[in-house]
Amino acid sequence: MRKIISSIDIDSDSIKLVVGEFFENRLHILSASKVINYGIEKGKVVDEESVVDSIKKAIQEVSNELGVEIEKCILGLDMTGARLAKSAGAVKIKNEQHKIMGSDVNDVMIATADGKVLDNYVLVSVVPVEFTVDGDRAIKRPIGIESENLGLKSIIVSSPKDYVSSMLDIVNKAGLKVIDVVPNAMGDYYMFKNQTTASSVGAIINLGSEASSVTVFNKGIITNTSVFPLGSKNIIKDIAFVHKIPDAEAQAIYQDLVLANGRLANPNEYRIVVNLDGEELRLNQYEVSEIASYRIEEILNLAKKQTNVLTKREISYIIVTGSLSELRDFNLALENVFGKKAILGKMNILGVRDNSYSSTVGIIKYFDEKLELKGKSVTMVSEKSLSNVYIDSSQAESKSSLLGKVFGYFFDN
Repeated sequence: MRKIISSIDIDSDSIKLVVGEFFENRLHILSASKVINYGIEKGKVVDEESVVDSIKKAIQEVSNELGVEIEKCILGLDMTGARLAKSAGAVKIKNEQHKIMGSDVNDVMIATADGKVLDNYVLVSVVPVEFTVDGDRAIKRPIGIESENLGLKSIIVSSPKDYVSSMLDIVNKAGLKVIDVVPNAMGDYYMFKNQTTASSVGAIINLGSEASSVTVFNKGIITNTSVFPLGSKNIIKDIAFVHKIPDAEAQAIYQDLVLANGRLANPNEYRIVVNLDGEELRLNQYEVSEIASYRIEEILNLAKKQTNVLTKREISYIIVTGSLSELRDFNLALENVFGKKAILGKMNILGVRDNSYSSTVGIIKYFDEKLELKGKSVTMVSEKSLSNVYIDSSQAESKSSLLGKVFGYFFDN
C-alpha cells in the first residue's frame, strides 16, 4: 500500500494543507497549499463560513494539482490551553502465543489515557515514553515481542473540548474527514528531529501570526509547553499605528519591505502610502524595520524567558520556526537575543521550504511513526485514485458525534 498522508493546519492568518508520500523511507511532498484565512481571531472562529471557504479553496488547489480528491486528513491543533499529564498503565497479552500485536499497543495506550482527561477537555495525543515487557524490560517497539503483559509510561496531551470541537466541525463542513488530531508542537519537533534532539533536552519555539509557543522536549518526549499572544500581526499593527495607515497597507509593507533587523536596512528603499488623514507618506525600509525589530526583540525575549521557566535542565538546543521566522534577516534578530544558543529552523523538503509549514509537514512524519508503532499503514487517497497520483522517485455531523468518530479513529490508527 502506498503511504499517502495529508495534514491541515488552521491558523489565524492562513490555512496550510499538505499531502505527502513516504517513498523509500523518505517523505516526498506531492502537493502543498497555503490560503489566506480571515475567519479566526485569537484562536477562536469568528467567521465560520469564511474559514470553511478557505479550507475548500486549499482542498481544491491540492486536488487540482494531484488530479484526485483529498477526502481525509490529520488535523493539527495549537497548544493554547493544552494540558500535559504523566501516566502509566499495563495490559495482559491474551493471544495464545503471548505475542504483542498492534491491538495490544492500542489497548495499553487507552489504559494510560483512562481517567487522565478532564471533563471539559478531550484527548489529543498519547505520547509513549517507555514500553515494558515481562514486567520491567524496557523496549522501543513492542510488536512481535513475546510477553505475558505490556506496560507503558506516557504523556497524555489534552485540549479544551470547545476548541477541538470547533476545529473538527469546520474541517468536516469543508468536506474533509479528520482521522486523527496531533498537537502542532509535536509536528514542529518531528520536522526538525535529529540525533541531538533525540538524545537531549531542548526547546522548539514557533512564532506565529497571533500567538507563539515554546515547547520543551526531553529526548523527544514533550514535557512542558507555553503559549503567549504575540506574533507577526503585532508588528503589522505597530506599523499601522505609528504611521496611521490602514492595516492592509501595513500588511503589504510587512511582506515587501520589512527586515527583522534594521542593521542591513536600506533607507533608500521605500514605499509611498496615504495615511488615514489623507496625507502622502514615504516610508523607507529602515524606519519600518526599526519598528519591527523592537517588537521581534520583545517576542524573542519573552520566548527566552518562557524557556527558562518551563525547564530547569540544561538546554542543548533551541530551534525557532513559524511564519514570523521567515522574515528577512531574522537570523540577525535571533542572534541578538539568544546568541549562538538558538538556531533558525530550515525546511529542507522540496515543495514546502517555508517555516510556516513546519507543523503541517512534521505532523505527517509523527503520524507515520505512530502507525509504524502499531504495525499499521494508512493512505488517504482511495485505491481507485492512486494510479493518478505520481511521485518522481528521483526527487523523491454534530460536534459531539464528530469527536467520538475522530477519537475512535485515533485508537484504531
